Amino acid sequence: ANAIVADDGRVNISINQKSHRLSQLFVPQLQRQLSQVNLEPAPPPAYVPEFLGGKPGQEPPPPMNIVIHVVGSRGDVQPFVALGKVLKETYNHRVRLATHPTFKDFVTENGLEFFSIGGDPAELMAFMVKNPGLMPGFDTLRSGDVGQRRKGIGEILRGTWRSCIETGDGLSGDPLKQTPFVADAIIANPPSFGHVHCAEKLGIPLHMMFT
Repeated sequence: ANAIVADDGRVNISINQKSHRLSQLFVPQLQRQLSQVNLEPAPPPAYVPEFLGGKPGQEPPPPMNIVIHVVGSRGDVQPFVALGKVLKETYNHRVRLATHPTFKDFVTENGLEFFSIGGDPAELMAFMVKNPGLMPGFDTLRSGDVGQRRKGIGEILRGTWRSCIETGDGLSGDPLKQTPFVADAIIANPPSFGHVHCAEKLGIPLHMMFT
């Protein structure tokens, strides 16, 4: 057996065995978990406070355009995908998740809009591992890594702003054939950097959260 860590953080495991011993161990456990999932009751309707129209007969709050800014690894993106699905499926908001192009398929396969803010999470993680402190080391300064990171952060800053106002996914396609998007609210993790500036410029609320 062998395991390879992919660029997006997933671990691809290959088990080169023809024995049925592993399936005899895994299949009963999987069937037990699936049976428990099927027995779970449906989630209750979303709670809407009374001051937002939560009383019977009142109109619900209007749907919003919400953009979620995420910089980091797949583990950073995944909780925001779950949050975005709740905002879309339960509260009927339009949700755009703006993150690295590496995670486009992961975002779209979960039914959310994707927008590329650029950047390579593998390079970002490598830089953080090499420079865990507040200031980069002398070797990092001498090798030119700081200048490269400045370019990467500049790309992300421009991408976060574009994700608030541009049509499309930030990569390709004819924006004239797609539905326009202007953010009504921003949700972001702190390393995405541009969130507070975009919210201030547009005059919209910002909710920052870590996962």
